[in-house]
Amino acid sequence: MGQKGREIVGPDVGDIIARLNEAIAAEALAAYRYLYLSKWMEGLETVEIAEVFGRLAGEEWSHMDRLMDRVGRPLARPSEWESQSYVKYYEPPKNPRDLKPMLKDSLAVERVAIEFYRDLVQKTEGKDAVTYSLAMELLADEVKDEEFLESLLEGWD
Repeated sequence: MGQKGREIVGPDVGDIIARLNEAIAAEALAAYRYLYLSKWMEGLETVEIAEVFGRLAGEEWSHMDRLMDRVGRPLARPSEWESQSYVKYYEPPKNPRDLKPMLKDSLAVERVAIEFYRDLVQKTEGKDAVTYSLAMELLADEVKDEEFLESLLEGWD
């Protein structure tokens, strides 16, 4: 965020940058988790879910990239992602064929992301148009992902 951008945002700039760094860490963890799960799961029934998780990993990396562009110089280092993130990291289940917990944990992460971006939208509305617009777009993506994961889980309930 440049000097003029910081001036426009005003006294909340430090808090907004801190929140953006939390989002960078969370998106990085989510991207890694989705990519890891897509490669780790096994069994014939996992092929479609692995493809979904691979696609979601790409979306989360894209979110992280956009957030980094907004911040300018991210503060969250990879070794600190878990402690800096707004959501905990969900370890994969012990069984690489156990899809239901993978989907349920992924759904939980998406729901926390929805809350986070909704709060960021509210915090930046009327103060920081660029972050507001970015948060709105990321919120829409997370809502779409939640709906999709819910539809995948419907068969297990």
